[in-house]
Amino acid sequence: MQKTYIYLVFSALFLNITPILAQSLPKINTKDYGFTTNTKKVEITTYSVVNNSIILRETNSYKFNDLGNIQTYKKREKHNSSWIKSKNIYVKGLLRKKSWKHSNSSFNKKHLYTYDNKTRLINEHIRSKNGNTNHIKFKYQNNLLHKITTNDNDLEITYYYTQKRQLFKKVYSEKKNGKPNIITNHFYLENKEIFSYEEPKNHYKAHIYNENVYIGFELINEKQVKSKIDKGIQRFNEEAPKDNLPFNLEQHCNQTWQFYNKNLDKVIPFEIKFYRYTKDVSGNKIKYAEAVVNIKTKTISSISFYKTTLKNNNVIGSTEFDKKVFSEFKEDINFINIP
Repeated sequence: MQKTYIYLVFSALFLNITPILAQSLPKINTKDYGFTTNTKKVEITTYSVVNNSIILRETNSYKFNDLGNIQTYKKREKHNSSWIKSKNIYVKGLLRKKSWKHSNSSFNKKHLYTYDNKTRLINEHIRSKNGNTNHIKFKYQNNLLHKITTNDNDLEITYYYTQKRQLFKKVYSEKKNGKPNIITNHFYLENKEIFSYEEPKNHYKAHIYNENVYIGFELINEKQVKSKIDKGIQRFNEEAPKDNLPFNLEQHCNQTWQFYNKNLDKVIPFEIKFYRYTKDVSGNKIKYAEAVVNIKTKTISSISFYKTTLKNNNVIGSTEFDKKVFSEFKEDINFINIP
């Protein structure tokens, strides 16, 4: 396969999507949230960086039960004292009810879940305090999630899998007030979204996943660039279903980064993050810090610190602001090309 295909196909990654497009199976276990299976509790404190001043912005906390399923979640904004919290109820290991409470009670809502005889989620009913309701249906094919639809059919998400039952594509179709449906195609490797576009072939965006760096960028609307990417997308659609791609996620990201650095006049980064990890005694990676870059000013706009309590009650990390880590993140910016 030509090298041009290998790195240009990586160049079209996922769109920033609205909350309605983010609909999927509910997050339940530690893995869904990006934590290790032996996690008991995670506390996160986020600080904003404004004109070199550090300002406490918000706190988040997640608590998991002995099965590794989320029990409670809490978030508190410091600038206006607003808060939100959720509580999950399980019956025989299945999520049956989720309740959300807000400092503004008009946003309170409840989620109810029903399952088929194979314990697969088939319905999610959402009722808000103001009386609004939503009904989400989940359908399966070959025992894999195949389609998600909302009660008024304003959104439909279709899942596609390889012969080895690995997700390689999602197609979102959203209705817009009598206008033609907005259709976006999202492509995956190793459960990571690697590129996407909006039909008819617009808004090409891409992700780079590195151990300590994430870069999301969009390509400019240039005919020659789009033509090459379209050929890569065509090949991906042909080879991915057969599990016949000549690269894995790491190779994809390496090639994408090369493309990014060589084509700074053709890319527009929309999100850059830095991470720091440590390991527990079992060798599991555990995040203890994350920073978000202000792309316009090329500075750190916020930094979060993680405190993880494991099931054996060992604690990794701290939510206290760490000047040394902050300095390291500021240095990281020097190694990223930001056009």
